[in-house]
Amino acid sequence: MQIGILLTTSPEHQNTYTVCQLAEAFTQGSHTVEIFLMDDGVFNAKRNSSRRRLYSNFEALLKRKIPISLCAMSAESRGLLLEDLLPGIGYSSQNELSELVAKSDRFLYFG
Repeated sequence: MQIGILLTTSPEHQNTYTVCQLAEAFTQGSHTVEIFLMDDGVFNAKRNSSRRRLYSNFEALLKRKIPISLCAMSAESRGLLLEDLLPGIGYSSQNELSELVAKSDRFLYFG
């Protein structure tokens, strides 16, 4: 099953923990997961963040080959440049988000 996840809350929010735990569990259950970050959710992709994080495991998700992308407009409006992001995470657009929604068997939103 293809599962798409949209996360729009900052790293301090419990949604970060929930999304990371679900993504790990889904992939262990042989599902395919893809994560899209938007609004304050883009801060979850920031490397060397000084912000307090409830659960910062996006690096482990990337090692598991879980695709993570983020809204370029949300990132740029918050001052995040490509070089500020964890390796393997890149800019995306609302068009790619709509494609993720369309190809997903289940789409989960955390905001």
